[in-house]
Amino acid sequence: MMQTLFRFICLMLAMAHIQTLFAQKQSDWEYKGEKDGIKIYHQKTPGLLHIKLATSVKAPLSGIAALFSDVDQYSVWGYKMSHSRLLHRVSPTEVWYYAKYDLPWPLDDRDIILQSKMQQDPVTRRIVVTNTPHPAYLPEYKGIMRIKNTNTRWTFVPGKDGWVYLEQQIATDSAKDMPEWFVNMTADTGPRETAKAVRKILKKEQYQAVKLAHIKD
Repeated sequence: MMQTLFRFICLMLAMAHIQTLFAQKQSDWEYKGEKDGIKIYHQKTPGLLHIKLATSVKAPLSGIAALFSDVDQYSVWGYKMSHSRLLHRVSPTEVWYYAKYDLPWPLDDRDIILQSKMQQDPVTRRIVVTNTPHPAYLPEYKGIMRIKNTNTRWTFVPGKDGWVYLEQQIATDSAKDMPEWFVNMTADTGPRETAKAVRKILKKEQYQAVKLAHIKD
């Protein structure tokens, strides 16, 4: 009983931290430009870099939910992600997973352990996927740097004619004390290429035709 209560308290604290990280006013974001149909915004705060990307995709909400529930496919669309594996599936809308990123020499490869929770508003049908890091879930591996403070949130808002507004927000300190090219990759290239890959893979028939009982299209 006490262990369950402790886990619940930790989860509530983590969710409160996530809400604080992403509670940014629209005016706080600095528009950095648009490329490949994806708008990029940055916001710097002490010790963290906040990134926001915005674009649109034509896909059913069930297809989006199916893609983000399939951990084995994460490495197909995650930029520089060489491996992903499911650690624990709590429910159709919550998974814990491990991901590894291959980086060019002389940087060490990186890995991360995330709790991914999906929520849908029953009225607006908006889907939000929040990823919270849990670096101590597994022991660290030799030669791989564990990412400990990168939070991500994906938001999908249904619009007209099957189009969905897609927004990705990232709050990270993984670029701290890194060379400029790596910071650019973290704050620009990586998120943009990931968003492009998500748009592309959602065009596949398996995601266009899928229907999920727990998602309202």
